[in-house]
Amino acid sequence: MSTPTNETPNVVVQNPQVRKVANVVLGIALIVFPAAAVLDGASADLDFSQWLIPATAVTSFLAGVFGLAVTTPNVPAKS
Repeated sequence: MSTPTNETPNVVVQNPQVRKVANVVLGIALIVFPAAAVLDGASADLDFSQWLIPATAVTSFLAGVFGLAVTTPNVPAKS
């Protein structure tokens, strides 16, 4: 019997539940912030720019880092 090999040896976050929760949180933020920007642009009474611009920048940065550092290494290697 052969020893199973690890298909994803570079996994940074070992716990799949943590990866899933982080991905969902980032995904929701990446949907909500642009929707808030559209709402802000459509209404003269709203001004979300004080928090929306920095929040969008930070979220985009974190999503990129998460994708490159966590999601990409977790893709199984070719056999």
